[in-house]
Amino acid sequence: MWDKAGDAKKDWTYLNDAAKNINGYATNALWKTISGPYAVKSFSTAGKVVLTANAKYDGGEKPGIPTVNLLPFTTADAEKNALRSGSVDYGYIEATDLDQKASFTAQGYTVKPWSGWAITYMPYNFNNPSMGAVFKQLYARQAVQRSIDQAGLSKVIFNGTAVPGYGPIPQAQTSSFLSATQKSDPYPFSTSAAKSLLSGHGWTEQGGVMTCTGPGTGAAQCGEGVAKGTRFQMQVLSQSGSTVTDNMMSAIQSSLAKTGIKFSIKTAPVNSVLSQTPQCTASQSICKWQLSFFGTAGSWYFPAFPTGDSLFQSKGGANFGNYSNADVDKLISASTTSSSTQAIQDYSAALAKDLPVIWLPEPDYQISVVKNGLGGFSQDPLANFHPAQWKWTS
Repeated sequence: MWDKAGDAKKDWTYLNDAAKNINGYATNALWKTISGPYAVKSFSTAGKVVLTANAKYDGGEKPGIPTVNLLPFTTADAEKNALRSGSVDYGYIEATDLDQKASFTAQGYTVKPWSGWAITYMPYNFNNPSMGAVFKQLYARQAVQRSIDQAGLSKVIFNGTAVPGYGPIPQAQTSSFLSATQKSDPYPFSTSAAKSLLSGHGWTEQGGVMTCTGPGTGAAQCGEGVAKGTRFQMQVLSQSGSTVTDNMMSAIQSSLAKTGIKFSIKTAPVNSVLSQTPQCTASQSICKWQLSFFGTAGSWYFPAFPTGDSLFQSKGGANFGNYSNADVDKLISASTTSSSTQAIQDYSAALAKDLPVIWLPEPDYQISVVKNGLGGFSQDPLANFHPAQWKWTS
């Protein structure tokens, strides 16, 4: 009987080291052991991957195309140019490019919006040493949320390819998981109402920025830990490379300014955003981040059941901003153990009200541009990618 902890650790180290060695993905014998429809023929650290059909595959969905080339693009514009030139068979454009749909159909493509089972949001860092105390005030989060014009963003920035999202359950598809509270939008857009929220809790506009002039824990004061003179100013580290995301952040910046909240924007590639905005404690140097955005194509894609245990449960693995609410923890646990949809609807309603993050419009996963004649597949709302389903039909 094999039960040696030391052997298990060695095996784990071996597998982990192999996974880290990206240069070896195409040559390491470990990755040659496959049971799926495709094998990796070549793999570059720049992102170019060549898949070749597995001749010994005996499962369902045998690959109809012997070789699939996955190509990297540094920007959305570079991918767009490849589509315009006809050099790729399947690619993506941004919502801002839908007014150019005819130029792609003229090249022999079909444009297909791909809706995802996902939510989009901007996490607060509740442990940030300068703004964490402000973020912990529900009225402050309400003021921020009421400054986000989701309907306007969905229509103007996303060209109608996004739907407003008011809580932790996807809203692009109809489901029994969605609560009436979340669906009804508990905090409708109004910068005047948002400013009144702050004014009623000890904040005064000074130089265009709301400033705490009434510190304390009373009902009309700034709240626990918010020092006198604190300015309501926050910075987001946002995913780069997308005109749509850049435009959305600029629009949010403008509407927050009307409330008296200063919002500054820094950008970085998505992997850098994720690495620079981790879970942290206030004393750690990495905890200086305030807001994070990694949702150009949606922040979080769910399996069939939209559980929140990773995202919003205390110490959840993807709870980047360290949100913690004991009552919500109980609701999450109930939602994953109950056979009734009421449990997850209660969770939906609670987080629509408590605002653990800034809820944002949920964009289509991608706007796919597919060469005419390439078919045999459907667009999976779970965002799974199945090249084995692809077939040349003409």
